[in-house]
Amino acid sequence: MNILKAMGGIRKTWLTALGAGVCLAMMLSAGTPASAAEEKELVFAGFGGSLQKALQATVIPAFEKKYGVKVVYVTGTSNQILAKVKAQRSSPQIDVIWANDTTHYQGKAEKLYAKLDPAKVPNLAHLYDFAKDPDGIGVVMGIQALGLEYNTKLFKEKGWAAPTSWLDMWDPKFKGHVVFYNMPIGYTNLLFLKIAELNGGSIDNLEPGWAKMKEMIPQALAFVDPPAQVDALFGTGSAWIGFNGSARVHDFAGTGAPVALVLPKEGGILYPQQFDIVEGAPHPDLAQRFIDFTISPEAQKMIAESMLLGPVNKTVKLDEAAAAKVPYGEKNVAALLNLNIGPINQNLQALTARWTAMVGGR
Repeated sequence: MNILKAMGGIRKTWLTALGAGVCLAMMLSAGTPASAAEEKELVFAGFGGSLQKALQATVIPAFEKKYGVKVVYVTGTSNQILAKVKAQRSSPQIDVIWANDTTHYQGKAEKLYAKLDPAKVPNLAHLYDFAKDPDGIGVVMGIQALGLEYNTKLFKEKGWAAPTSWLDMWDPKFKGHVVFYNMPIGYTNLLFLKIAELNGGSIDNLEPGWAKMKEMIPQALAFVDPPAQVDALFGTGSAWIGFNGSARVHDFAGTGAPVALVLPKEGGILYPQQFDIVEGAPHPDLAQRFIDFTISPEAQKMIAESMLLGPVNKTVKLDEAAAAKVPYGEKNVAALLNLNIGPINQNLQALTARWTAMVGGR
């Protein structure tokens, strides 16, 4: 009797172990590692407004369904998000952040971000080269084309052709009607270098850029920070011309606003949007899976159609309507200027102070 009882116990233990092994094998065959299955929550810090709404309506629920998890969305501007990550350095509470070129650079310099694991992010193999960080930290998940925004209604009434050059913003006929983003807005950091180059300068000699920007002070209607202010000024008809990201312009035009985007003859500028994993993230494995999902063909198509960010995964196929609103296709993407503004990002605090002193309260 004792022998039979012992044999029964051995059989029960064996079946339990077998069941656990089967469950593990099922998880692995489904593409979900055991560690990811144990992580049931991902904390994501991202931008607000229409971009947040679009992400929470498309990519995030698709990711939650695939992995059976919950994504907690923390809203903030790029600078606010970076400040949160810095404040939590000793005890991180955020897994993945939405960065721009500047906050990605700054966070890397301060070692706030973790490296990607190519084994857990296989979609890296399908990205454009510029979308892959040379140090394997973070990834570009979508792009905008920085170009000129103009008031189509006003231009039509005056019989003007669409602008063709970055330097058109300095045309005397636009005096008092140019809307200009402030530094350290990412758009301005990139445009500042291009303006310096167009006036004989370079990344190592920005003074020609400063001289040209000084000429903008009497030309500008306003120097602004949030994109909503740009929309408001174009919406009232006060702004006639300015510069903006393609997603911002097409989103506003979609509301019926009389605005359009044109890429200047000197070249539209590539404006990247990055996702970075926080070093010491509370849910590191799930963070890697989230990055991989966002650069998958499925999610990249969602991002292009709902957020108006050009796909960085070369295998994505967009229909004609979606393709018309985003930088799409190898030829069009390659035509954008991929500017290296590392020295600007490195000295951004001093440059911003000089900018603020120059433009004053405008």
